[in-house]
Amino acid sequence: MSRRVVAVLWGHTLVMGIAGFVFFLFPREGAALWPWTLPPLAARFMGSLFFGGAACSLACLRSGDQRGLFIMVLLAAGDALIALSGLLGIANIGLTPKMIWFLAFFLGVALLLALAVLPVIQGAAAANGTRVMRALRGFFLIHLLVVLPVGVSMYVLPSWAQPLWPWQMAPINIRLIGSFFFGAAFISMWALRQHSSEPLRPVLALYALFQSLVTIASVTHFNLFDPARTTTCAFFGLYVFVAGGSGFFWVRLSIARASAQGR
Repeated sequence: MSRRVVAVLWGHTLVMGIAGFVFFLFPREGAALWPWTLPPLAARFMGSLFFGGAACSLACLRSGDQRGLFIMVLLAAGDALIALSGLLGIANIGLTPKMIWFLAFFLGVALLLALAVLPVIQGAAAANGTRVMRALRGFFLIHLLVVLPVGVSMYVLPSWAQPLWPWQMAPINIRLIGSFFFGAAFISMWALRQHSSEPLRPVLALYALFQSLVTIASVTHFNLFDPARTTTCAFFGLYVFVAGGSGFFWVRLSIARASAQGR
């Protein structure tokens, strides 16, 4: 891995870690930096995403397979979707200084990751590693089948998707959260195409930390939820499933990797 890529990955880890710290632990202060009104729970969702991105780039630094760096390109696509969610609402928000900084940050990160990583991925040789276990493929397939329709509906038709969401949010925030699901669908699509388990370690790190923190944030703001609604049960079920499954498979792959290195 080149020094330039290593520097970009460390920079991404640091910046996303700081942003995650602010938005997750201090949601009101983080929301004050946002170009439109961001409720505390939505701010903590953003903090969880930032932390997940930091864990992903850190896992890429520790990975022995450069093909796994493609996850950073997919994160760049997710950053572009977040920026687009702001652009689609700019008629109501206006091109304020906060909006300019918002677009510059997310589009700048997306462009930097793509320019740094894409040349390295092209022609990267496959590293030796264990084949992807059937249960792990099943995990990614279930995840994809859930997040793809949810992400598309929330991002493309936020007003229609609002009644299906467990708590009330403005359409622009429905689209913002929908970009998480939409981006995750592309990540799981890519994961299903992998033949070796090593490139999947950064994906599992991302999913495990993001979903765990989102679950904690949701429990913290449980007063926003109606326990009697089916969507509430489905929401918590999905996040617990993905957090637990990602953590379980990450531990299994880490143990297998350590055993292989010890031989």
